[in-house]
Amino acid sequence: MLKGRKKNILEYKGSCYIGVVGNELETAICRDSIANIKLEKGDMLPYPIRATKGYEARQTHFNNWLNNTDCAFMLLLDSDMVFPENTLERLRSHGLPYLSGAYMRRTFAPPAPVWFEPFESWPFRPWTSKVEENKLYHVGASGWGCILIHRDVAEAVRPLLKGEDFVIEDDMDVMPYDLNRITVALDVLDNMTKQDAPAKALADYVAVLKDEIKPLRATKDLVGSDIRFPYFAKLAGFDLMLDTGVMCGHVVNYPITPSDFINTPDDTVANLSNQIDKQVRGERKRVADKKRLLDVAKVTK
Repeated sequence: MLKGRKKNILEYKGSCYIGVVGNELETAICRDSIANIKLEKGDMLPYPIRATKGYEARQTHFNNWLNNTDCAFMLLLDSDMVFPENTLERLRSHGLPYLSGAYMRRTFAPPAPVWFEPFESWPFRPWTSKVEENKLYHVGASGWGCILIHRDVAEAVRPLLKGEDFVIEDDMDVMPYDLNRITVALDVLDNMTKQDAPAKALADYVAVLKDEIKPLRATKDLVGSDIRFPYFAKLAGFDLMLDTGVMCGHVVNYPITPSDFINTPDDTVANLSNQIDKQVRGERKRVADKKRLLDVAKVTK
């Protein structure tokens, strides 16, 4: 049984660090909604970090939370969103380690959810089916704008990243690797081949390289950190759950909410789904073709 599923039998409880990410421009309705989020004893007041690059601010929040507090949870919020007062109260009430509130992309025509379907193959498929309010859904990924993470999730993901930050923009062409281990193996192999060592003697070091260098997507275009982290959380045994009881507004000219999507005409949603299907099929073919070339290269060596 997966680690996360075992632990989900128990309730995750504890205090919360609240990290807010945004730029120097603030919208009053967003700022006020963050200030009005209900807290419990032991919870920290929302701490804003303004940065040009959101992933850097979010990594700083990870560092502050894990290294400078004893809070069990971290709630990450985006400063251009409007949150219900019970955001933290409701998300934490489920006793689960990894949850997202429901919010939308900053688009109008049509409104589109920011979350993704459970992972099957690259790329993640954006969610296009309608949801019901006040329910939990298993999702593959979601934006960072309203995410509750338990410390156990971060500690389980950390060894998989092999020294990389929790929040980076990455092409994910290969799995994270231990560069020192690879370098040592290459140096030893280089010396052994110069000495005409038998193939059997080289096998252990070849095994090290195979263990460290593992193709993942095999493509070089960047993957967002909001895809990368839940992918590794899933590998560590933690599923991301979406709570449609936490309906957040994403401010464009007005706070666009999941209700806008729920009330979108069915034919418009179907058209969006067809567009997404076409895009995903093309991307999956591209990834498959890249991996096929790698497999051919292995065979021809």
